[in-house]
Amino acid sequence: MLHSLKKLHLKGYIFRELKREHFKPLQSLPNLTTINLGINFITKIDFKVFQDFPNLKVIYLSGNRISPPVDCRNSASLPNHILKPRSIVPEFDPHSNFYHSTKPLIKKQCTKYGKALDLSLNSIFFIGKNQFEGFQDIACLNLSFNANNQVLNGTEFSAMPLIKYLDLSNNRLDFDDNKAFSELQNLEVLDLSHNAHYFSIAGVTHRLGFIQNLINLSVLNLSYNGIYTLTEDKELKSMSLKELVFSGNRLDLLWNADDNSYWTIFRNLQNLTHLDLSYNNLQQIPNEAFLSLPQSLKELRINGNKLRFFNWTSLQHFPQLYLLDLRRNKLYFLSNCLSKFTHSLQTLLLSHNKFSHLPSGFLAEASSLVHLDLSFNMIKMINKSSLQTKTKTNLSVLELSGNHFDCTCDISDFRIWIDENVHITIPRLVDVICSSPGDQKGKSIMSLELMTCLSDTTAAILFSLTFLITSMVMLTALVHRLFYWDVWFIYHMCSAKLRGYRSLATSRTFYDAYISYDTKDVSVTDWVINELRYHLEESEDKNVLLCLEERDWDPGLAIIDNLMQSINQSKKTIFVLTKKYAKSWNFKTAFYLALQRLMDENMDVIIFILLEPVLQYSQYLRLRQRICKSSILQWPDNPKAENLFWQRLKNVVLTENDSRYNNLYIDSIRQY
Repeated sequence: MLHSLKKLHLKGYIFRELKREHFKPLQSLPNLTTINLGINFITKIDFKVFQDFPNLKVIYLSGNRISPPVDCRNSASLPNHILKPRSIVPEFDPHSNFYHSTKPLIKKQCTKYGKALDLSLNSIFFIGKNQFEGFQDIACLNLSFNANNQVLNGTEFSAMPLIKYLDLSNNRLDFDDNKAFSELQNLEVLDLSHNAHYFSIAGVTHRLGFIQNLINLSVLNLSYNGIYTLTEDKELKSMSLKELVFSGNRLDLLWNADDNSYWTIFRNLQNLTHLDLSYNNLQQIPNEAFLSLPQSLKELRINGNKLRFFNWTSLQHFPQLYLLDLRRNKLYFLSNCLSKFTHSLQTLLLSHNKFSHLPSGFLAEASSLVHLDLSFNMIKMINKSSLQTKTKTNLSVLELSGNHFDCTCDISDFRIWIDENVHITIPRLVDVICSSPGDQKGKSIMSLELMTCLSDTTAAILFSLTFLITSMVMLTALVHRLFYWDVWFIYHMCSAKLRGYRSLATSRTFYDAYISYDTKDVSVTDWVINELRYHLEESEDKNVLLCLEERDWDPGLAIIDNLMQSINQSKKTIFVLTKKYAKSWNFKTAFYLALQRLMDENMDVIIFILLEPVLQYSQYLRLRQRICKSSILQWPDNPKAENLFWQRLKNVVLTENDSRYNNLYIDSIRQY
């Protein structure tokens, strides 16, 4: 029965000293593959005890008190920095809490490389050259949590040349020698995480040049070392490294916008495929630094930083990138078309940011994307157009939990998209809840009754129709109040045109101008007879012959006939306008007849004299101010400007209106 035993657990026993003879009774167990001697308070051990078990694969010695051999601890053989530390180092006791976890600290990946030795949580603060003799076949070595603070110089692991996985995490290693680990030419995985002690001390030498000497190194973990400066070489160099974990350092200081010394720190890792830059306190990434990352990258993690902006266009420089992790930042802007910049991306992780909107066409041609994580953002609405693709999509996972949607009828478009794409998994869909309106708050979006939205659609149509009718009634009343006579004239002009009516025209003109004014207003009549007539007809230079109603009309002839005759036999028609006269029938009739000459004879004969501000909302008057501004004259408030007014009036009367048209409109007027 015992002959076939493969795993032996002796945890919790008190073996102050472990010798070879202690294991003689167990030498009859040739199939033993695992020995667990963790947490036994072992202080001394003869590593040769394990040579009697030829099939042994894993040795757990974690959580003991194993220290360097006496000869290694002899002060004569210790380097100066052990006798005289660079700084005052508090005593490290891995057993300060006896009830720590009994779970082995050795990683599963480590044991896959071959025979494994777990010496974590001991007191091996110094490694001597001959300390591991007898373990030439060890491929996985775990020395984490040993308070080791020595400078490794390339001799410490000479007795274990086959090591492929070395875990030195959670120590206090001093990186001051570029020859470190040079004896481990088979090393593939090196974990140096949580060795921040000397990196945090200003003025201490920090060298990572040993990396380029490890020709088979493929995975390097430098996380949580607080690295903010390097000595001598500012770049990491390796032709073999494929995965680098650089999380928990201070890239925000290394990538300072004012200092470009470290912008190319990763440039010479030419075969790197996996890069972890999470939790580096980054608030921004200089574009030059980002473009200096190896183009061979396949996975890039920048999560847990403080980024407010990410340059999506830079992704086009990484043609093999299939995973981008931007979780736990402060991003709020997304590209309006992801496929413009990357055709290889398969996984995009954007949870715990500040995105509130998905732009239309975001996934239009992103056929390669498989996993999109948008959970725990500030998204309230997703339009169908944001997720639609022009080609067949490979999207299979869409994470949306932790967003608070506005569950109005506008979200029905997204609900329909969910129903149409049943092949896409939305994890924890029941946790995708509504935040508004009040009656839907806290409910899942899947509980939204789409039938109520159809009722809302009917209500919206009825509301729109009612609003349109009300607006038209109000608009009609407003137009009638302000522009009734303009509309009335246009209507009758068009009606006359359709019926074939034509105005009577005469080729003979007897007067230079007909004066249309309010004959019932004494003050206006006095101004026309004594001022206007005098300055135009009795001036010293060329006189102007006027046609006046009270002087030149034929007695007994109908008013409309006299009016038509006066306008047709005059070269110009001058309207002297006041607020009262502008509303009268006489003005409107005279104006229509004068305008008729423009329509029928292509003769612009109209001149306005504004004694008061009138027709402020007339579209015709506004248009005329643009086409022929000089044909609209306003009686000046300053008496000294009256002579200029009379001269301008005489010039307008004696010249053709179209000669003074604005050039922007003259072509269109003539064509009309």
